[in-house]
Amino acid sequence: MNDMLNDLMAASSHPELNMLTSLLELQDRAREAEDTKQLAFIAVNETHMLVSYRQAVLWVPRQGIAAVSGVAQLDKDAPFIQWQRTLLSARANDLGASVRIGPDDLGERDGAEWLEWFPAHGLLVPLRVRTGELMGYLLLVRDRAFEDFELTILDRLAGSYGHAWAALTRHRRKKESSPLNRRLLAWGCGLVVLGLGFVPVPLSVLTPAEIVPINPVVVRAPLEGVVANIFVSPNQSVVAGDVLFELDATTFESQLVVAQKAMETIEVEYRQTAQKAMFDQKSKAQLAILRGRAQERRAEIDHLQSRIGRTRIKASSAGVVILDDPTEWLGKPLAVGERVMMLADENEVELQVWVAMSDAIELTPGAAVKVFLNADPLTPLEAKLRTFGYEAAPQPDGTPAHRVRAELQATDRQPRIGLRGTARLEGRSVPLAFWLFRRPLAVLRQVTGL
Repeated sequence: MNDMLNDLMAASSHPELNMLTSLLELQDRAREAEDTKQLAFIAVNETHMLVSYRQAVLWVPRQGIAAVSGVAQLDKDAPFIQWQRTLLSARANDLGASVRIGPDDLGERDGAEWLEWFPAHGLLVPLRVRTGELMGYLLLVRDRAFEDFELTILDRLAGSYGHAWAALTRHRRKKESSPLNRRLLAWGCGLVVLGLGFVPVPLSVLTPAEIVPINPVVVRAPLEGVVANIFVSPNQSVVAGDVLFELDATTFESQLVVAQKAMETIEVEYRQTAQKAMFDQKSKAQLAILRGRAQERRAEIDHLQSRIGRTRIKASSAGVVILDDPTEWLGKPLAVGERVMMLADENEVELQVWVAMSDAIELTPGAAVKVFLNADPLTPLEAKLRTFGYEAAPQPDGTPAHRVRAELQATDRQPRIGLRGTARLEGRSVPLAFWLFRRPLAVLRQVTGL
């Protein structure tokens, strides 16, 4: 205890006793962690009790990114997680103590991505045990550089984290038993597993789902302009002819006034020329020119009046308004054909599912789909697969996936548009062994080509 306090006082010109208290508390919590998941949560979130940081990432060998501060569930296919896994894996076994790291310490590409995801200053803390084995890396990032005394105290905490991680991952001792009993038990388990491996089960996949309209009417901007008013609200029912939104017609009205004034001028000039034409031959020739100019102005006025009339966009059919936030559209400039909202029949809905590329299984039209909506997870809905997207397209979160549409079966409970949940898609029946090892076999073939 005295040696630890002396190290802390030597590492910082302004030592704080509460840092020692926090260090001891974190070491106790690390020893009391029941599993590696709980220990990873402590490492990325509760280390903030000792040293301030904006974000923390924990990387462990053979697993990759184990935890990120503030994130309850990791998406292994997310671009941020993939980049972190590559960055930290390249530095395995390179460090013996904490070291500062930033975009200047990386290559041009990694440095640019660092500035995109992180603030400028980072600290890479290796989690090692006394034997020197690396248990993982703890990456801390923030807006200001880390002090020397913070590196010293984090190295001590990292040692506790490393030993706790090693203890939790160490295999438990097998119960004592005679060699004959162990052999019989092994053979029995092997036969049971072998028999279960041939049990047919449906190949299925779980994926997020959403209730969407079947044939929505897309309401687009008929001409360029700025949105002046939105007359409807999300989920509002409208009928054909109701005004949905209005574009700013100030520019068109000003042009109409100018065209009307020009038309009046031409008409006055035409009347004067018509009177002169009774006595002047040249004036008769001028009448045809003035008549053509009057027709041109009249066509311009009709065109501007038509455009002013088109600034008020009306519903072409009855339905429910699908719109995110009306206030975001006010004052927004629109291009011709830009989508503003949709109208949908709330009684004509279907299921939209996004299947990740790694989960894409063989599915045929009519395949069974079961939906567990978040609003009522105890009452699943039945559906039949209608279409399966051939090419992967970006999801709303940006990750590529296959779009699947399924037709909901008749039910007394009609789900409303926008409800989300989880869908289970069922394919052909396969042996249980194939169902269990399908993903590992796919990865093995990608790596080895066998």
